[in-house]
Amino acid sequence: MSQSAAILRKDPLSGALETLGLSSGEIALYRLCLEQGPQPLSRLASKLKIARPNIYKLVHGLAEHGLAKRPEKNSTKRFSVFSPSRIAELLEQKRTKELGVQNQLLSSLPTLLAKYKRGDLPSGVKIFQGEQQYMGIFYGILDEANDRCDYCGSVEDFLKLISLPEQVRWLNERIRRGLPARTLTLESPTARRISAEDTLYLRQTRLLPSNIIPFQTSFHLYADKVIFWQPESMLAICIEDDLIFEMMRSIFEMLWGLSRVP
Repeated sequence: MSQSAAILRKDPLSGALETLGLSSGEIALYRLCLEQGPQPLSRLASKLKIARPNIYKLVHGLAEHGLAKRPEKNSTKRFSVFSPSRIAELLEQKRTKELGVQNQLLSSLPTLLAKYKRGDLPSGVKIFQGEQQYMGIFYGILDEANDRCDYCGSVEDFLKLISLPEQVRWLNERIRRGLPARTLTLESPTARRISAEDTLYLRQTRLLPSNIIPFQTSFHLYADKVIFWQPESMLAICIEDDLIFEMMRSIFEMLWGLSRVP
């Protein structure tokens, strides 16, 4: 299971604190102070069953992350942490900073890709048509995806050709393998239905910007491959090429940043 998937499975507070980079010890100290209020450091060390010098490390760690005020040297005051609203503020600051870094990377990606040495990596294009081949490559995603699979397009049209039992079977197999997914789709009844099941199916769903012109096709990103789905004639085109994959990944990440949670 990937690190991001593991965080999603934690309770909201622990997941948020881990996202901010806190260690397990720092999380335990924050939770203790949150639930029991300001206390002397000696009592906190005793309750956490750690040596006195280690409690100072955890306290300074929380201060470094902006979740507590750094205590004065040899202070006898009780130690306290900032309220959970501070966590939300820090997460928003982190998201804004990461989005800025991502946008800078996207703007320079053509130059970086031009410098990227492909060596002798092979490229390939395969076409799959008809129900048997269409479903075969769909299940093939689960065999080849390593850390995550991303989907972008009209989920309403894509799922019209896949029976509900097959959808459930595919989703359960993905969960069994601990493979998280992101779905970026046009707003529709199906999009609202699947978004309500995100937690159950180890998935994040977002809606494409409202100014996107509606379309029927879609694509999957996984490993180093891109599959373009043409649902009307049950046609799938699989492209294995690192440069094309990186281009489509850039497009996906840009749209993901502009999308909204249902």
